[in-house]
Amino acid sequence: MNWIKAYNMRLIFFYPIYLIFIIIFILEVVFRIAPTSSPVDLSPVTSSSDVLRYKPYQTSTFSLGANFYKVIEKSTNNYGFFSSIDYEPNSSPDIMVIGDSYVEAVQVKNEDSFPEVISKKNKGKIVYQLGIPGVALSQYIQMIKFSEKEFSPTHYIITIVGNDFDESLCKYKQKLGTWCYDKNFKLIFIPFEGYSFKRSMARKSSFLRYLVFNLNLNWRVVLKKIGLNDEGLRADIQYAGNTERVKPEIIKKESMKVIDHFFEEITNLGIHEKITLVLDADRQDIYMNNNSSSYFRDMREYLIKNAFLKKINIIDMEPIFKIDFNQNKKIFEFPTDAHWNEHAHELVAQTFINQHHE
Repeated sequence: MNWIKAYNMRLIFFYPIYLIFIIIFILEVVFRIAPTSSPVDLSPVTSSSDVLRYKPYQTSTFSLGANFYKVIEKSTNNYGFFSSIDYEPNSSPDIMVIGDSYVEAVQVKNEDSFPEVISKKNKGKIVYQLGIPGVALSQYIQMIKFSEKEFSPTHYIITIVGNDFDESLCKYKQKLGTWCYDKNFKLIFIPFEGYSFKRSMARKSSFLRYLVFNLNLNWRVVLKKIGLNDEGLRADIQYAGNTERVKPEIIKKESMKVIDHFFEEITNLGIHEKITLVLDADRQDIYMNNNSSSYFRDMREYLIKNAFLKKINIIDMEPIFKIDFNQNKKIFEFPTDAHWNEHAHELVAQTFINQHHE
């Protein structure tokens, strides 16, 4: 009878563990079959003259929402950026587009992103784009330097959104493989030597990818919860949310210094005459027919003023979005994702074309 009792005790102990493994296995199978987002891999970047980018010629699936209401297939090119064309060194493209996830645009097909819409509507115009999520003004400087050396483009479009200012500061965010401003506002480089084993294994889990990319859980929080500390956690913002409407005064002042240094770097490179800045709007204000005070509005006003003083061309999308919304009542992002949708990309492209019509 003792052996029966011992057997029952082992059964009571191991059965929950067995169930957990079975459930995890089933979840992995289900989300591997489903069109769960499966982001491409970044290439290591240890040279300060290089830029962070993906590995070339990768094809992957990106989907939105818990119910996969939108599924997109995306491919990287020979340089490791999402584009329908390969890039040629020293090719002097007509336009180089630089930015973060708004330029990367995994929520829309390559051909529906505004760089490719500009190219499509201007036959013969060669448009390249360097778009990587999570980068900011500090990294845009390096992307410009890389583009000047590698391609020598005729014109630049640089997209600027709400989290491009404070995320340029090392003390608030350190993204591996990019540049940020230290406490003395000197640009410093943080190498990316590749994914750690723990992070690589986590990226292979379909269920974890579903939690992070489809349910929009912060992957850094997920890794911390399951005890997988990683170098990538250095990019974790020290303040809740990326673009809070209200931020401490010290962050506002430091963000304005970031803008000052950004324009100073552009001026020193001698390329200010061939740059167009595309500035995002407070789209929630547009939908509410409001003009609220916020951190982003303060940054927008300061950026616009400095662009005017430096004689740098700027496209403010706020009045364009506002007019379009009043006429068409179409929003500019997705139900579960704040990035520009196809309609917004079309408007950005058409606005640039109208301004640069020859």
